[in-house]
Formats: sequence, C-alpha cells, structure tokens
Amino acid sequence: MERAEFDAPPATVLAALLQQLGMRPEQLIARINERRARRGGSPLSLKAAYPWLREVPSLPQPDNQADALAVLTARAGRCITASDVGWDLPRPRTRHRHLDAPGDAPLEALLHEISQGDIMDRRNLLMLTGAAATAPALALLLGPIAEAAAAPSVTRLNDRLVGSIESAVRDLREMDDSAGSASGDLTWGLGIWQSTSRVVAQARGNGPLVDRLQTAYIELSEQVGWMLFDARQHPQAQRVYHTGMRLAREAGTSLTTRHSTANLVASAAYQAAWLNNHNDAAALLDIAARTPELPSAVGAVIAERRVYAAGRRHDPDAVRRFRDDALLHLGTPDKQTPWWATWLTKDAVDGATGRAWLACDQPSRAVPFLSSRVEAAAAYPRDRLLAVLDLADTVNQCGESDRARELLDQAGELIGTVSSQRMVHRHRTLSAAVAA
Repeated sequence: MERAEFDAPPATVLAALLQQLGMRPEQLIARINERRARRGGSPLSLKAAYPWLREVPSLPQPDNQADALAVLTARAGRCITASDVGWDLPRPRTRHRHLDAPGDAPLEALLHEISQGDIMDRRNLLMLTGAAATAPALALLLGPIAEAAAAPSVTRLNDRLVGSIESAVRDLREMDDSAGSASGDLTWGLGIWQSTSRVVAQARGNGPLVDRLQTAYIELSEQVGWMLFDARQHPQAQRVYHTGMRLAREAGTSLTTRHSTANLVASAAYQAAWLNNHNDAAALLDIAARTPELPSAVGAVIAERRVYAAGRRHDPDAVRRFRDDALLHLGTPDKQTPWWATWLTKDAVDGATGRAWLACDQPSRAVPFLSSRVEAAAAYPRDRLLAVLDLADTVNQCGESDRARELLDQAGELIGTVSSQRMVHRHRTLSAAVAA
C-alpha cells in the first residue's frame, strides 16, 4: 500500500487502514497485548491506540510500533510498514512529564497527570540514582510545606469513599501476597492508584478524613510500587514510590501518615539494594529510621530491610547489628502494629539474614537461616519461593549441586502458583549457574 492512496494526514491513514481491515483500535491493542503477554510484558490500556489516530498523532514507542505493524501485517496478509501508516515521520518533541521527577513536581499537577492514564506504560523511563533517587526522601526531613497545609478542600469527602479506598488497598495487598504481581492484579492496582490520585488532588486540606485518605494513598503507593518492582518494572516502581513521598512532604502531619511513609521509603531502599545501588539504599533507610515515634513493628520492618541492604554491600558487622535490632523490636510489641506490618516474623528476619550472608559471600553462615525459613510454615507463597531459591543458591555455592537441583525443582513447582517476574528471572539465572 502506498501512502498516496489516501489524500489525508498520517493519522487518518492509520484510521483508514483499520477500517479497511475491519479492526477497531481496541482490537488492535488486544492483539498487541497477546504478543506482549508471550514476552512476559504487562498489557497496554485498550485505549492506547487512540492517541495514534489524532490529527496530530502521538507515535508509538518502538516496541509497541513493531507489535502493531506485525499485527496489521498478519491481518492484511501483506507487509505493512511504518511509512504505510505515517510512522516514519520525525517524532514530535517530547514534552516535560511531571512523573519524570515526582520529587520536584507541583503536587496537584503531578496527581492530575497520573490520573490521566497510561503514562506508566512508557518504556523510556530511566532509573534515578544518587541525589535524584534520595532527594524526595530527604525532603521529608524538612517537614510539611506550610502553604500546602493551609490549602482549602475542594471536594466533599465521606467516610464511605475513604473506607472503600482503604479496603481496596488491603485487598490489593492480599492479592499480591497470595498470587504475586500478576499482570491483571498489577493493572488493577495501577488503575486504583491513578483514580485515587484524582481524589487526593481534589481533597487536599485538613481533617480526619483527609488524613485517612492521604495515609491510604501512601500505603497504596508503597503497594503498587512493590508490585512494579516484583514485575521488574523498576523505573515505574521508583516513580510510584517518589509520588508517595511527594504527597507525604506536604501532607505528612499525622503519625499514621509518617509511619506509612517510613514503610514506603524502606521499600524503595529494598529495591535500591536489590539493584546494587548501595549508597541510595543506605541513605533511604537512614531517613526511614529517623521517623519519630515508630511503633515496634515498623522499627522491625526497617531493621529487616537494613539487614538485607547490609549484606548486599558486604558489611557483616551491620548484618549482625541490624538483625539484633529487628529481633529486639519484635520482642517488645507495643500494640500499635499497623496492618501492613503484620507480615514480619522471626522466620522472615531469618530469611533476610540468610539472604544477607549469601550476599556477603558467606554461604555456610546462610544455610541454617535459610533452612529454617524454608521449613517454617509459609503464609506468603512468594516469600517461600524466594527462600527456596536463596537456599538453592547457597547449597550450590557450598558444593551441593544435587541438593541445589532438588530445590530448583521445588521452586519450579512454586513458580506455577506465584506470578513474579523477579522470581522467574532469579530461577532462570540460578538454573543456568547450577547447570554450568
């Protein structure tokens, strides 16, 4: 097909081609999502093709363009190229996105941008490290912004609306704990996060309901960020974490909000440690630990994260010190445990300790901790899977390759019940190492 067949702008060329092929834009995206699913990618919004059909079109990202052309070619029975649909033209200049740097963005504009939809599908987001990664958390130490605290509420909240959001956050946590970051659950979580962003943007002000809403949004940002991290969508996870910190900077006046923020910062630090950004992880955890009046359970969560981070940076003294801190906090409960901190037990601390010794290249020290974690009754399937994989890595490094293969077989069965790209990648990496 030559472009000259259509006396119309490029966007209309694509629309005409879809009409000729008997396809709606949603059908095109559905076929693209089938291709993405085979690669383990998350699905696009079914409305993602509409910007490609505007009078001044938004051009698809390279991988989406390749998928779309493959779908169109299969449907047409002939080769459809980028020039056939006007995608060979120069790309329009990219406009500034607030989500590129949430820590510096005006809060209301940032939340409005998030609520618009598919910005998290962008594949050109980059991980931020160094000062750019820790600045949003450092800003929390400066306290709330006075002007934002005095901002009037522009929508009427009610207990039922706020309660529904709080329940949705808990439901999302339960789904993630039981099944991992399955693409459907993650899509649902991102949808909740986007829609709640709009509610938060329209309900800034003071009062108990606003405090509850803001706390729920920070908890939601932590949960969605964790799911993106588990799906190995690391830049997107970081932007979600930073957005929660950005809200907390203006709204973090209540203790519950501050404690939820400390948990969010600790999860961001865990991601940094997993990716070997050791200075970022240490800085974030120091900030989280400085949160005032931390309940014992929250102090234990932060200490558990510090155990793992210390192992990743090869600091055995810190591994022992933070393990003692975590167990001390667990041993002195204060009846103020937030619902999101109930997952942490001594078995979980053992798992983090074994993982830390493994990272320190001391696998013999890791064996008893990881064995204890694997043998314990696991309330969370993904945690059990991670412990099995860690133990397989450990025994393989100790020269027990047969035992490592048995554990990898066990992990392979667990992977069928837990959707976690992070665990799938680790299983493949370990399997290759044991086979070698």
